[in-house]
Amino acid sequence: MTQITHYPAPGPFPFSSAIRAGGWVLLSGQIPFDQDAKPHTGDIREQTQAVMDSICRTLAQVDSAIEDVVKVNVWLCDLADFAVFNEVYASYFESGKYPVRSLVQASLAFNVKVEVEVQALDRKPGA
Repeated sequence: MTQITHYPAPGPFPFSSAIRAGGWVLLSGQIPFDQDAKPHTGDIREQTQAVMDSICRTLAQVDSAIEDVVKVNVWLCDLADFAVFNEVYASYFESGKYPVRSLVQASLAFNVKVEVEVQALDRKPGA
């Protein structure tokens, strides 16, 4: 039987920040928060940087890394932000070794501009 490990989200929210199961590390969608844990109000560049940094931190907390990410889902509030989002996003990966990705336009919680969810290969020994 496959073991499922839950990594609870901080605060009162009814979801996990991450789950490790069946050879995968799955992260909940990440939205940008500032240093005071409030929704980020900066431009798309700042918000994308905040989201990607959060993803890297969360992956590290569960013994994974951005290099292990194989699938990404992205929600952008405004498709006019696509080019700037891509520029920041691409800087987190080795050129030419990008995960598969889906991207859609959506209205997002807390009026943020971007949300990103990732799935990573679990390279943790014994997982």
